[in-house]
Amino acid sequence: MKVCDVMERDLTALWEDSTVFEAVEVLSSHGLSGVPVVDDEYHLIGFISEKDIVRAALPGYVDYLQDSLVIPDFGQFQVRLKRIGKEKVSKYMARKVIAFQEDDSDFYVAMTMIRHNIKRAPVVNKQVLVGMINRADLIGRLMEEASS
Repeated sequence: MKVCDVMERDLTALWEDSTVFEAVEVLSSHGLSGVPVVDDEYHLIGFISEKDIVRAALPGYVDYLQDSLVIPDFGQFQVRLKRIGKEKVSKYMARKVIAFQEDDSDFYVAMTMIRHNIKRAPVVNKQVLVGMINRADLIGRLMEEASS
């Protein structure tokens, strides 16, 4: 099966000149962990995730997330988030994005997402955003096929 048979045709995205505040609003209102960043013709140019925003607001903190002894000061996080809120997402987005083609196989996409610990990834056609693929939905689909 091809990824185009499983993907969401959700084109929720940000422009490269969108602000970090706008990114937080989109992530929060849509319940997303990350969102693609596109140019005026919807060509994929980056991806910004909640982890990128935390890393921008609290540099170095993400590296310590595995240690339960490190608890962030929420007030400090709010102050720093406010400080970077008006900055452009292009400053903090990942530019090397793992994206999939519509005709990639579901198995290839699932294995790549697992290998790179990716929850959501863009699907493109000639670098133009056409949808998103969610790891949980894809794995669920593979399990359905295996039990049929």
